[in-house]
Amino acid sequence: MGRRGLLGFALPLAVLLSAALLPYVWIVLASFKTRTDLISPTPKWIFEPTGINYADILDKGFDGYLLNSIVIGFSSTALTVLVGTLAAYGFSRFRIPAGNHLFFYILATRLGPPVAYALPMYLIFNELGLINTHAGVILAHATFNLVLVVWMMRSFFDDVPREIEEAAYLDGCGHFRVLWRITLPMTLPGLVAVAIFVLIFSWNELLFALILTGGETRPLTVVIPSLVLHTGTQWGQVAAASVVQSIPVLVFIFFIQKQLVQGLTFGAVKG
Repeated sequence: MGRRGLLGFALPLAVLLSAALLPYVWIVLASFKTRTDLISPTPKWIFEPTGINYADILDKGFDGYLLNSIVIGFSSTALTVLVGTLAAYGFSRFRIPAGNHLFFYILATRLGPPVAYALPMYLIFNELGLINTHAGVILAHATFNLVLVVWMMRSFFDDVPREIEEAAYLDGCGHFRVLWRITLPMTLPGLVAVAIFVLIFSWNELLFALILTGGETRPLTVVIPSLVLHTGTQWGQVAAASVVQSIPVLVFIFFIQKQLVQGLTFGAVKG
């Protein structure tokens, strides 16, 4: 590739990357600004950084709310991936009565807006004693993210040749052993990609976390809006809390980015 061709690819990529990163860079810079710098009519790119905003959110117990987000996000992801993977494998490998209708019925659970399910889910969870608990939000998130796992993992399982599994059956392996020892390792990149999507959806979810939690069980997404006061928005603390909330997911994605890229391209090219 010549210099001109390389420039033709690099320039649009640099523009898109700048557009994508600018909001995050701005919020990171804002988290280190004083209130005077934040409300300045002229945006300040050069300023004396301060950690007062991070100290303020720690004094308000935001580290506990972050822990709630971690517990809810990762537990919901584990539960959703476990149940959804087993369901997807069943749809992919077994003949289920009315399987196609059932498969599309699972998709139909996401056609309505989440707010339409908010009141019924609150009443059901209230009867079960799951209000103001981590378990309630975990189940709510798993319910709405399950369809994503089932649909994506079924397509990944369909790309695995059945002949490989049939050879394992001839060697005496059962269904669960074939799934665990053969099929899952072959679809691991796709499984990782699905898990990341589920984690992000659960991590950023607000509605169910707002109506199903309270007090010490609230995640960070619910607590950040509380910084909008009648006397004014605490923009520095909002920025600091937003940065803190993004760190666990960024670290998680950083360590598994290779599997994520492989998962996003899994099954894209077939021989």
